[in-house]
Amino acid sequence: MEPGFLFGITTLEEELAPQLSQVLRYCADFSSRQKLHALWELTDRLNQVPKPTPEVLAKRRRREGIWGVMLWVLSIFVLIPSAMDPAALTGLLVLGVFSFFMSCAAMRSTKRNLMAGLNLAMGAVLCFGAILAFEQLKPLLAPGILCLMAGVWVLIEKTIRRKSTSFDRQARELLRQRRTIADMERMQVEFTDQGMRLSDGTQAGEHQFTYEEFWFVGETKDLLVPVCGQRAIVLKKTDLRCGSMEQLRTFLQERIRLEQMETP
Repeated sequence: MEPGFLFGITTLEEELAPQLSQVLRYCADFSSRQKLHALWELTDRLNQVPKPTPEVLAKRRRREGIWGVMLWVLSIFVLIPSAMDPAALTGLLVLGVFSFFMSCAAMRSTKRNLMAGLNLAMGAVLCFGAILAFEQLKPLLAPGILCLMAGVWVLIEKTIRRKSTSFDRQARELLRQRRTIADMERMQVEFTDQGMRLSDGTQAGEHQFTYEEFWFVGETKDLLVPVCGQRAIVLKKTDLRCGSMEQLRTFLQERIRLEQMETP
């Protein structure tokens, strides 16, 4: 009996956009590899340098975070007295500023929220105290403003990092287009030995794709995305009506390139 794996077509939730964006990004990279093979070959060679294991990286980040916090506390204790008398304590002032920036660099990758909170709180305290007793404590405005700037910078950078990419926008547009499909409940996608069959329930609306036409099939936590020619078919794993994902995964790996991608 010919094996068959049948998917229904349903709407895609907005929560799936990051996973679809990841597939689109891979598709763009894959296309670039075909056109710039020599450049990507060099890149792959450079990437073959052994990388630390996730456990080693996690321990390293924890150490950086702890050292960052300790260095930040030390820098504040040095900055405050040296700012009050910079002429006599120039060396301490330079050391304090250097330690402050080093602490921010150490916390930037692992303790961003803590870094923002500490700097904003300390900056507010120093600036408020300097304003209340301006004649005696006005030198504290400088380290206070420095702390506030560091805290605000972290928040702004975090917002910029979250800004959507072109792949995110394309993914959301594909999700929107999916919701406009008429008679979606009649559509289905089937994988057989001959290829992938896309049907809307009518003979005229049936399309057949051989496995030779496929670039690859991207798999994320919730999606299966066959890419063939200029077309990408977005399938939800929960819409698989006939067969199992484990069986389908084995079936596809024997015929085409299957790329399993980690969920963002």
